[in-house]
Amino acid sequence: MDIRVILSGLAMSFIFGLSFLFTKNALDYVPVYTFLSYRFFVATVAMLVLISSRIVKLEKKPYWKLWKVAIFQPVLYFIFETNGLKFAASSEAGMLIAMIPIVIVVLSPFLLKEKIKWFQIVFAFMSFIGVVLIIGYGEKMSGSLFGKLLILGAVFSAAFYNIFSRKLSKQFKPEEITFFMMVTGFLFFTSLSIFTRQFTLNFAKPVIISALYLGILSSTVAFFLVNFMVSKVSPTISSLFSNLTTIVSVLAGSIIRNEVIRPLQILGMVMILVALFGNSFLSTKMKVQESKLVR
Repeated sequence: MDIRVILSGLAMSFIFGLSFLFTKNALDYVPVYTFLSYRFFVATVAMLVLISSRIVKLEKKPYWKLWKVAIFQPVLYFIFETNGLKFAASSEAGMLIAMIPIVIVVLSPFLLKEKIKWFQIVFAFMSFIGVVLIIGYGEKMSGSLFGKLLILGAVFSAAFYNIFSRKLSKQFKPEEITFFMMVTGFLFFTSLSIFTRQFTLNFAKPVIISALYLGILSSTVAFFLVNFMVSKVSPTISSLFSNLTTIVSVLAGSIIRNEVIRPLQILGMVMILVALFGNSFLSTKMKVQESKLVR
């Protein structure tokens, strides 16, 4: 695998892993859609600074085609995720997000015409069991079922985003896709917060810090890295890095917010990680064997 893809995946996973913590901190002060307006305002300004300084260059293209990407990310994903974090612990949310590669494996044959291998089905089943353990079958959890369902909505939105970003990467550069996403997020969530009468100005220190972190790092930088990765490798492979996001979010939620991590949650997380790494290893091994047969 390209070293740039690996480094991008590591950086993206660490940034996203802390995003749950910053989001929950901000939501203690401002409504959901108001904060999303702040976040994507910062992200849009950051992108405009990069464009004006010629660090990022945009070409004349039919950007309207990117609506398939923007509708799932950031619009639907952040509606589900940010509302879900109001009812679920950040550690739970981080572990549920690990389902994204599983959903991509299921959807890829239909949308990307990728064939599903036998081991992908086995590992998907293993991951499903892990998710059941994370949700807390037979055990009282800190978050509500409604919060978990909202996070699962974010999981499916992220899966569709990865798939459509991969399709459109042949026509648009990563920075072009990222810019369109940030502007769409700012316009949509600002309009939504005004329409729902949630919009307000709040300059509390936690809100400002969260908006800067999420707007610059989690939005502008991390999504550029995701779009770059998807342009280089299949989303089935690039999405595997989300398991590192799980680990970071769990540690952050436990250490900083004193959220309890139960044994069943740890077991479920381990099962998902084993499934994802096993899937990656066998997929790579099979591609090497196929290339030898072609020669």
